[in-house]
Amino acid sequence: MNSLTGPDPRGTRLGYIWLQPGVTRLNGWTLLYVLFISIGLLVFLNFQQPYVLEVMLGIPADEHGRVVAKMGLVHEVVLISLVGPFGALADRIGRRPVLVIGYVMIAAGYMAYPFATSVMMLTAFRAIFAVGAAAVICTFTTVLTDYPQEISRGKLVALGSVLNALGLAILSGVGGQAINWLTSAGFDPVVAGRMAITGVGMVSLLSATVVILGLRGEQLKLEHQKIPLTTLMKEGFGAARNPRVALAYASAFIARGDNVVVGAYLSLWAQQAGIALGMSAGEAQADAGILLAMIFVAPLPVAALFGVLSDRIDRVTGLIIASALGAVGYLGFGSLANPLLGMAVPVGIVLGCGMVTSVISGQTLIGQEADPRITGSTLGAFNFFGSVGTLVSTVLGGYLFDIWTNGGPFLMMGIGSSAILLFAIYVRLRHGVTKLATA
Repeated sequence: MNSLTGPDPRGTRLGYIWLQPGVTRLNGWTLLYVLFISIGLLVFLNFQQPYVLEVMLGIPADEHGRVVAKMGLVHEVVLISLVGPFGALADRIGRRPVLVIGYVMIAAGYMAYPFATSVMMLTAFRAIFAVGAAAVICTFTTVLTDYPQEISRGKLVALGSVLNALGLAILSGVGGQAINWLTSAGFDPVVAGRMAITGVGMVSLLSATVVILGLRGEQLKLEHQKIPLTTLMKEGFGAARNPRVALAYASAFIARGDNVVVGAYLSLWAQQAGIALGMSAGEAQADAGILLAMIFVAPLPVAALFGVLSDRIDRVTGLIIASALGAVGYLGFGSLANPLLGMAVPVGIVLGCGMVTSVISGQTLIGQEADPRITGSTLGAFNFFGSVGTLVSTVLGGYLFDIWTNGGPFLMMGIGSSAILLFAIYVRLRHGVTKLATA
């Protein structure tokens, strides 16, 4: 049985969270902002895709799933190619410059995306966005691993998940309604879409400025300056010899697809269902935004409690609980007849609980087990597996959506969550528990 030590009094406290020595409160507040804004920036583009395809490009509805899948394929190929190198680069030159690069590239993607005149051009702009997404994903998760002391890791990850959900809910809710407001005010639907999506790009540029001013500029270790990036990447993947790291990598494979499946296919499904009920595309998009916000916001009390629990129980056990919730939520939601009617809200909330707890448990577990010498490289590998999982869920989900059933992407994720549940139970039984210290 392993054990983890209590708090180091040399560190700074940010409320109820112990930060590592050398991390200031300004650094901590900046990290909280990054956690609040990043997931919303990464997912909002998925949420707006149905409107872009339907209104701005005139793509037939029966082709939407496959078009989304093909763009998702390009997006994830870029992510898979770059998250490992960006993670190693964050160990080499520091977290701050890599994160700034990421936000600037995301802004460029947002500002170009609504001006595409073909699917090919749209896909090219999505690739630019994906470069920024790769830099942001691997860097903010690395900082989230760097900053907390072990005694507060679960609480900070849970707080991060709450902020992720709030940021996503605000962007999707306000952004989804913005197009409807603008068109109601007399703007052309295409112009309204361009204004809303470009506005989010401006938020990304603002975020780059916040990071420059508030994130810690690490004093780099000499060994990271000398070790080749390829060696750092190999060490990150080699960390999977630890079975708990391997489990965390596997959980990322499933959990990272959560936001894509819910963000892309729930809005796509809801828009088609809304139009079938007689709504306009803007009205259907607005209703989808409300449902998406509820799925992400309603489980926030569960996220807060789960963070406290994650600092008191074995973290593999926490992943077992999260995977069970995810399996029930996804399988239930995928079995619905209409995502805007009936049991959609309560089942969606269960799905949201599974999503948020899966993110907390996976991130907490990898943060506990990562070797501090190669944290960036390990998180790069963690995000690599998450990107591969997103690729599979995006592409396969799109074809399941068009060819099988609109709930197909959700049923697929439920099966994946069930597989992680079985793997976690095996690791828990085979390798025992890690005893956590209390404050």
